[in-house]
Amino acid sequence: MANILLIEDNPGDARLIEEYLQDAEAQEFVLNHAETLAQGREKLQQGHVDIILLDLQLPDSWGIQTFEMLYQEFPTLPFIVLTGLSDENLGIRAVQKGAQDFLNKNDLNSSLLMRAIRYAIGRKKMMRRLEQAQQLAKVGNWELQIDRNLFSCSPQIYTLFEKPLGANFNSFVDYLQAVHQEDQASVALALKAAIEQGQPFKVDHRILMEDGRLKYVVMQGQVERNEAGRPTLILGTSQDITDRVRVDELIREKELALRAANLRQEFLAKTSHEIRTPLNPILLLTSLLLDSDLSPEQKEHLNTIRAAGETLLAVVNDILDLSKIEAGKIDFSRNPFSIRQVFEYIKDMLDLNARENGIGLILEVAEDIPPYVVGDNVRLTQILLNLVGNAIKFTNEGHVKVKALVKARDDKQIELSFSVEDTGMGIPQNKLKDIFESFQQIDSEANRRLGGTGLGLTIVRQLVRLQGGNIEVQSEEGKGSTFTFHLAFGYSAAEKRQPEHIEIDKKRLLGLEVLLVEDNPLNQLVTKKLLSDWSIEVEIANNGKEGVDKLKEKDYDLVLMDVQMPEMDGYEATRYIRQQMAEPKAKTPIIALTANAFSGSDDECLKAGMDDYVSKPIEISNLYAKIVQHARVRKKPEPVTAGNASPATAEVVLPREENRQEEAEMERGNYTDLTYLEEISGGDNVIIRKTIDKFLETTPGILQQMQDCSQNQDYDSLAKCAHKLKSSVAFMGIEEARKAILKIEHNAKNSENLPELPGLVHRVNQIINDSFVELRDTLSTL
Repeated sequence: MANILLIEDNPGDARLIEEYLQDAEAQEFVLNHAETLAQGREKLQQGHVDIILLDLQLPDSWGIQTFEMLYQEFPTLPFIVLTGLSDENLGIRAVQKGAQDFLNKNDLNSSLLMRAIRYAIGRKKMMRRLEQAQQLAKVGNWELQIDRNLFSCSPQIYTLFEKPLGANFNSFVDYLQAVHQEDQASVALALKAAIEQGQPFKVDHRILMEDGRLKYVVMQGQVERNEAGRPTLILGTSQDITDRVRVDELIREKELALRAANLRQEFLAKTSHEIRTPLNPILLLTSLLLDSDLSPEQKEHLNTIRAAGETLLAVVNDILDLSKIEAGKIDFSRNPFSIRQVFEYIKDMLDLNARENGIGLILEVAEDIPPYVVGDNVRLTQILLNLVGNAIKFTNEGHVKVKALVKARDDKQIELSFSVEDTGMGIPQNKLKDIFESFQQIDSEANRRLGGTGLGLTIVRQLVRLQGGNIEVQSEEGKGSTFTFHLAFGYSAAEKRQPEHIEIDKKRLLGLEVLLVEDNPLNQLVTKKLLSDWSIEVEIANNGKEGVDKLKEKDYDLVLMDVQMPEMDGYEATRYIRQQMAEPKAKTPIIALTANAFSGSDDECLKAGMDDYVSKPIEISNLYAKIVQHARVRKKPEPVTAGNASPATAEVVLPREENRQEEAEMERGNYTDLTYLEEISGGDNVIIRKTIDKFLETTPGILQQMQDCSQNQDYDSLAKCAHKLKSSVAFMGIEEARKAILKIEHNAKNSENLPELPGLVHRVNQIINDSFVELRDTLSTL
């Protein structure tokens, strides 16, 4: 809550301003009133004032001197000057001398007043952040009014020269005399040339400290001119560059001093890079050492190092996120996406964490939520990951339950309610009101043990609010907490791209010619078998370039296009077909095969020119439906009918043998579950045997590549290896490994939780190597 001091002798004007604040529902402000300059100074000396509204015509002072006297005594407070119609020039002069703004009382209304007050508050915060950033960057800014030889500077200039605040720095001569005697001439000449030529200047100089130390300073600035072209003002900075190792960084930070609005964000970005660079090898080597033979004391020390490093890395990441939000540099997309897919992703990412904590993770999506909505799935996932991750961290027994419900709906949008309920330690009542504030911790002892930055919930609240939603928390200490937030989404036409309930009729696709562009041998084998069973003629291309070349030579009724491939990926190949080829080849239907239905990849497929997409592992009825919908059928088979239903809405009927379920149960081992492979291959033992053989042949090499990439911190290559392995593991039904691989791909691609990667890679190796034994046993029975 901000405290406003109004210094105004006219009771009518004072009452009017108070009414304006009430009209604007400015309950966040407290208004104090003084009728004379002396009374105002007395209240200011008592402290607790954030903004000053100052009338320039007072009983004991009038004119510009009214402002100058107060501003000289309280230069860090924002002033909004109040003037009459005939005194506007006084207001302009006050702003030139340091006031935040001036308002004409004859034109004043609640909107203008609130805008000026909020601007003053924002600018005060910005200047405070600038001062903090200047202290970190060892840079100060200064101004020189050329005509009056009036010199003013930020507190960091005093720090640079190691002089107390209030020292004699009222003119540029004062500054020049503090410069090393041998450098005074070059500084004076640089300034003189800048004024004469109107050009920016930059000059290095030294400072000789009283104890004999030398400081090296780079000084630069630029000249501003009035409408007549006469130089009137120099804006400059002086920066300590004594540490030559950091000179490049400091020069960049010096440039930020001239752009105060961006200084904090860019400085934090640079600092985070400097912190992350040594942290990554520290944490990686710590993890590797923990896997070796160590004494209990050594393990204890290494665990302490790792915990401290992970906490520091989390702090850096959270501060950067919060910085982007505060700077307004965060964008929200509006893509069609599935709430259910987001929940599946949350389950995949955090289920292992929950099980390691000995608790259950339950996710529920209400049946009346549409299959697709329009909004920002990435930000929704970020919010849920943060809330669910917190809940798991602070819950030692019981469960964490995540729900999505419909709160309200109309013709234009649907409002959903998301809740994250846990049975953990709970939040004390006296901390509930502050839980979303920056750097607030529920329990300092627990946080030291479990880690945390105190920024996660602040970021969550900001992300919810910026999307027009709200978030609240209910909690009882010792019994758990429930976080609930509400967000509105649009309705999606994507549902119309999802043809459902088509009866599978193999004759319907008889003679269809399809080009399968896929680099994974297992996917090639199984997908070709599935399509061949539908009487489709299939040709295979091993990458996007090969697919383009084949399409140049021959017409196809449909292209099934993998997204991530070497040499030319699916997006690039599709754009080439759409933009470079002539019709009818340019309009060949293309369906994407994507193993990553998260983060708007479906939208990327459509933007690249693809007609539709199917997520891996492939759902048979969905793939069949998409082919029926999009394929350019040149041979006209008899249409499928199912009662009075149209082909696009008829019920799905999958062929199943009577004993299929029993056989599938028998095929499940401790690690593998071949139910999906059995289904997609139509129970063909030859295909199943070939698929398992191919998996056993190719997977060890990929696992070795992943280990090498992890040890070498080649995270881009690690993400690609994980993506390549993901669908193969899904075919074998190795669910625990698939979830871990999903984490590896996400974290490596987004540079998140990098210290976890070696352990995840090691775990994937263990699971898959154990699954090899089961698969070899299965081969002996086929």
